[in-house]
Amino acid sequence: MSNLKNNLTWVEINKASLINNIRLFRGLIGRKTILAPCVKANAYGHDMVKTAKIALAAGADWLNVNAVFEAVELRKAGIKSPIYIMGYVMKKDIADAVRLNCRLVAYNKETIAELGKATKRLHKKAIIHLKIETGNNRQGILMGNLMDFVEYVKKFPQITIEGISTHFANIEDISVSEAKRFLKNKNSEKSFQLAAYPLFQLENFRHAIALLKNAGINVPIRHCANSAATMLFPETHFDMVRPGIAFYGLWPSEETKVAFQKMHKGAKLMPVLSWRTRIAQIKNVSAGSYIGYGCTYRAKKNMKIAILPIGYYDGFDRGFSNKGYVLIRGKRAKICGRVCMNIIMVDVTDIPSARVEDTVTLLGKDGREEITADELAEIAGTINYEITTRINEKIPRIVI
Repeated sequence: MSNLKNNLTWVEINKASLINNIRLFRGLIGRKTILAPCVKANAYGHDMVKTAKIALAAGADWLNVNAVFEAVELRKAGIKSPIYIMGYVMKKDIADAVRLNCRLVAYNKETIAELGKATKRLHKKAIIHLKIETGNNRQGILMGNLMDFVEYVKKFPQITIEGISTHFANIEDISVSEAKRFLKNKNSEKSFQLAAYPLFQLENFRHAIALLKNAGINVPIRHCANSAATMLFPETHFDMVRPGIAFYGLWPSEETKVAFQKMHKGAKLMPVLSWRTRIAQIKNVSAGSYIGYGCTYRAKKNMKIAILPIGYYDGFDRGFSNKGYVLIRGKRAKICGRVCMNIIMVDVTDIPSARVEDTVTLLGKDGREEITADELAEIAGTINYEITTRINEKIPRIVI
């Protein structure tokens, strides 16, 4: 903890909390299923390399990233585990992905053709995972084009189809009980919207697997489960799971949280990330004075404010203006005025012990008080994913 004293603004990564979440997922899926957490987007703001190393040491098997540059960073850090690149790889970067021994998502013939060229030049095999379009309508092979795509891949003997995958559109928005109710009453349009769609996608995925099997094509790794699917629906586990937000101790949705806690009494996710800064100045403001850009906050009484060196450049959302809070000495301090690029102002009138360079908690716990990513997301009108992912990467992440 000593190095925290040298930072003006920093993010703390709680190692014990991350290990707790890893063990929770391993307990859900067992030892035979591959545990492949998503560490893309700087591990949802948690520091990709540091998080990846903790995860692998605690029992994760693979790592999922979105882009080649992320895989490069992991390999440079000495990480040797399988890496699955889930996002689109430009043709110019495909050879680099092959050199790094990465698995690639595949759904374009153009990607396959470039892979074929790269394998010849490098004298290396390439491994791909077919992404099946089952209803999310993002990246993926249309069901009607699957067998034609596979036949095209067969033209390149150096390319191996190792996996088949898909991604759910709304599985985090339903509960197990809703799914069961739908199966009993399929006439309800509302039930269809809430519960049938993941089942519809799962059936499509199984159909794709069957098509390949009937054609004599063995694909050893089938995967479709995100955080919510892994936590609530064992039938989605197949051979590998890809937990994302829940891996970091945050819930994909309130529905997932309620359903999981009913199913697994006593099991809990533990948030991994805390975000802190320091007081840069404390000053008195007279009643009637305006605070900040646009004069959006006017002091109703004489008050004391603290100036904090944090703003929307750092990822502290402008939507927190005049709405959000921070924690100082275990108490809530309201944000006064607009969030600036590098500064916010908070009311410390009722925190007389506050001093310059005191620690300020933007996200996390301080004493009995806590500000969660979900609370901040509600204020800003977004989701908890965005709250942590948008924390500026240049802010140091410190493992505690």
